Amino acid sequence: MPMYEYQCNQCQECFEALIRNPNDEKELVCPKCQGKYVSKKFSVFGMKSSGKFVSSSGSGCSSCSSHNCHSCGCGGH
Repeated sequence: MPMYEYQCNQCQECFEALIRNPNDEKELVCPKCQGKYVSKKFSVFGMKSSGKFVSSSGSGCSSCSSHNCHSCGCGGH
């Protein structure tokens, strides 16, 4: 079951959601402000290796170019 990254269009909160079927996406709300207008973010395949996040793009985080996921606005995944 795929995990997708979303961003709230109202408060800019980044969050992940497990989408089991297309209807799940229609019912998404922001976990911070309960906003119903969210956008799916482009994300790349990634995995944890030796305690560090590794993505297929070579950067440390799928939502920015930082090699330190805790330094980006989405809090690291």
